[in-house]
Formats: sequence, structure tokens, C-alpha cells
Amino acid sequence: MQEGKKRIQQKIKRELARLSATGEMLKGSVSKVVLDAGRKGEGERVSYLLTFKGEGNKTRTVYVEKDSVAAVRRMIDNYQKAKWALEQIVELNVRLFKIK
Repeated sequence: MQEGKKRIQQKIKRELARLSATGEMLKGSVSKVVLDAGRKGEGERVSYLLTFKGEGNKTRTVYVEKDSVAAVRRMIDNYQKAKWALEQIVELNVRLFKIK
């Protein structure tokens, strides 16, 4: 029983380390929006939008510059990793609580 408890505590430490190493985070998703040409002779315009749930569970949309799209996607990926690590920590704490 004690060995299982130590193993769970080690896993919790590992997940906490992973959580602290995630870096910058953003929640949401990036969408590519293509607008038709406004005038004859103009090409189509491409823009990127970050959509996420804000305060009060209200959907918000923010413009993302083309140069920043890769960084925003990386921050969204970091958020997903942190969310997964947090879920693992909660599950491990529940298992640890049951052992006590």
C-alpha cells in the first residue's frame, strides 16, 4: 500500500513539473478566413482569427496577424498539454485520496 502511494506521489510530481514547463498559453482555436475580392482586380484577402470562450462563457474572437499564427497555435497546443496534465493530477490525487 505504501509503495503504491509513493508511486502515485512521484507521478503527481512529474505531472506538476510538466505543467510548470508548458510556457505561454492561449485557449481557443485559430481559423483562416478568406474574403472575396472587394473590387475588380483585387485578389482575395486572407486573415486569421482566434476564437475562445471568455468571461461568462461568452464567445470572443480576436484578429491574429499572419506573422503570429504559428506562435498562437503553439500557445494553444501548450494550453492543451497543460489541461491534460492538470486532469492527470486530479485523477492521481483522487487515487491517492482513496488510499489514505
